Amino acid sequence: MAGLFDNIHLGLDRNEAIAILSKDASDLSNESDYYMACSHLINFPSAEAGDALMHFLTRPSDHTAIRLAQRKAVEVLARLRVVRAQDVIANFLDSSDIYMVENAVWALGELQCSDKQVHESMIRLLKTSGQNQRVLIQTLSKLSVHEAIPAIVPLTDSEVTSVQGAALAALARLSGNRSRLDVLSDHLYVLNQMDRQSAIQDVIDAEASQLLPSVLAAPISPAFRMRAVRSFLDPSLADEQIRLGLEAIDNVFQDDPRKIVVLHHYDESLPTHLLLEGLFHPDFSRCYLAMQSLLDRDPDELWGHLEECWHHRAHNDYGAHYFLMRLFGMIPGWNQHSLVSIHEILMQAISDQRPQFKKSAPAALLALSVLFHSDVGPIIAEWLALERDLYWDYRYVALMVIQSHRPVDEFIHHQQRIEELAQSDCDWIVRCKAKAVLQDVSAAL
Repeated sequence: MAGLFDNIHLGLDRNEAIAILSKDASDLSNESDYYMACSHLINFPSAEAGDALMHFLTRPSDHTAIRLAQRKAVEVLARLRVVRAQDVIANFLDSSDIYMVENAVWALGELQCSDKQVHESMIRLLKTSGQNQRVLIQTLSKLSVHEAIPAIVPLTDSEVTSVQGAALAALARLSGNRSRLDVLSDHLYVLNQMDRQSAIQDVIDAEASQLLPSVLAAPISPAFRMRAVRSFLDPSLADEQIRLGLEAIDNVFQDDPRKIVVLHHYDESLPTHLLLEGLFHPDFSRCYLAMQSLLDRDPDELWGHLEECWHHRAHNDYGAHYFLMRLFGMIPGWNQHSLVSIHEILMQAISDQRPQFKKSAPAALLALSVLFHSDVGPIIAEWLALERDLYWDYRYVALMVIQSHRPVDEFIHHQQRIEELAQSDCDWIVRCKAKAVLQDVSAAL
């Protein structure tokens, strides 16, 4: 339930947030206060929070601040699993605000609404121009509404990529028709990045594990690829399938740009400073294209531009920040001057507590293990000790480093903790990785 950015109003308690929702709009100190209060109540799962959010949804929404906050209230009620809120949320299916309708549909799916009349309303909305057909299809599929199949079938030929993908995934789930799932593989390589990201969810919804190779090569954020890989794995799989799954997870963490299929190209060789600019691009295809070219640059020439780029922009841009962590560990031949600065940057990234930079830390540890392996021991010990679900990837990457280098003395130093993780880690994927480390090292001894 918890998210990285949920609790950003640390001085606000539950009763204060509830009190804000009861104020007249004219009494607010800021128009965004309603929205803030609704958002903050995710941190207080309770009957009182649910009641306050439901009551807020009954207020007239002719004021913009109320309307925007009510959309958020619907989302929070769903995330808090307030099942009794279904009726008040369903009332918004008739709203003239298409974004509220979208939120209401999604929320009813999260709350596992079984009301047939609500299902019929959603099917009617699916045929209505202007509504978010993708969310409607996904929700009807999630709720196993087989009566929606006739309305979904025509949309498998939609000209809108994300709608077509959702329809194909829903049809596979509701009717078992998996004949056209290869189309989802094509969607992973369309020019529009949002459609590529949507295709990942369609692959997950269709349980199309046969498309894993296409997923691993898709030019999208590694977070999306990781979500797909994890969705295909469960403890009931055979040992060999789990082994292949762990290799796929390793692949995503290693994130070698040379294994990514990029959709763009350079008409001519670009100077290094322009290639570094490519790491700031919002389209990951262009980022990976830039990375592929940067890997071939002379490290001394590259460092001169990279150092300036880091201090000027990259240290505070979470996208470029991540890619530079990967680049540091993949370039051979850094000179001693460069290595001194790179070591400092990697250590800062590993300890960086900013939520948006979270994916940089594992990448930084992998780079540190390549360039300064003698320094990774204390970090591995610290990361293996982390118990919160939020840090499963930290524990996993720490295990990756141990497994890839496998010096016996390093393994022995961490052996007891690895054995504990193999038996009782809260994340079963980490348990599997720990068992794999134990098996590999035992075989080598």
